[in-house]
Amino acid sequence: MKRFFLVSTLLLVALMMGAQTKVAPKMKKGMKKVYVTECTITSDFSQPVTVTEETVYEVVDETDDGYILDVYVTDVKTNADKNDAESRMLSFATEMLKDVHTKYATDKDGKVITVLDAEDVENKVDGILDNMLDKASLPDSTSKSELKDELKKQVSKQQLTESLQISASPLALNGKTISTGTEEDYYNPNAFKGLNLKRIYTVNGNKISSSANLNMNSKDISNLVSGVIDAMAPGEIDDDALSGLNSLFEKGNLKCSEENTYTLGKDGWMKDINSEMKASAMGMSIAMKYKVTLK
Repeated sequence: MKRFFLVSTLLLVALMMGAQTKVAPKMKKGMKKVYVTECTITSDFSQPVTVTEETVYEVVDETDDGYILDVYVTDVKTNADKNDAESRMLSFATEMLKDVHTKYATDKDGKVITVLDAEDVENKVDGILDNMLDKASLPDSTSKSELKDELKKQVSKQQLTESLQISASPLALNGKTISTGTEEDYYNPNAFKGLNLKRIYTVNGNKISSSANLNMNSKDISNLVSGVIDAMAPGEIDDDALSGLNSLFEKGNLKCSEENTYTLGKDGWMKDINSEMKASAMGMSIAMKYKVTLK
């Protein structure tokens, strides 16, 4: 009987590992996909904010190495308080890209390699931000120039490329061969200042799910905290205060997790994505939920 259960268990494991999926959506020049993304941010320090955007992904050319995609936001809606600078950050970050076309190069599997016209995008966004922030109702304590500088960081070549590689992007899994148990280290020294997660995938038919948690030791966390603080408030926190913050985080007070579920269509493109990311530290927490649907 023990042998039966052992063989059955091994067979089950083998079958699960055999459920392998290569994510490579069919692409051809002229193809267009439209996705609606609803992102809701909840935190302990502000009211929930929801931003809904409609984004077009259009295959505009084929190359020897892959494809050229034209990606642009056509509609943005938000419930953000127009007088709350913090709640408007997410809204501004999306609104500034409305009707701005950005071209990306992919490989044959549709994996995003790089953005092709980052300088043009930056120039267009610069003018849009000037106009948008001039009309915005912001508290006197909020510096429009500092807010503009912070928002412009999100349209650098690296940030634009990474925006289509995050877990809630319809292109996030392109080029990956995934089976149940597949592990993946996610490390982004730029956008997340050294945040390191380990993802584990599960495959069930046309559905792929992943979960992730922090994969960092105390030294990594200390470097993360120092980098974030230095970026947000350079020179404003002394060594003693920084040491105290690092001590708190080293004791496990920094928690971060991510849960994602993807549904693939017959043509390999995403039909929908549900993604949730949570982070907490020192009694404060923040959560971001994404719901992405092919229109």
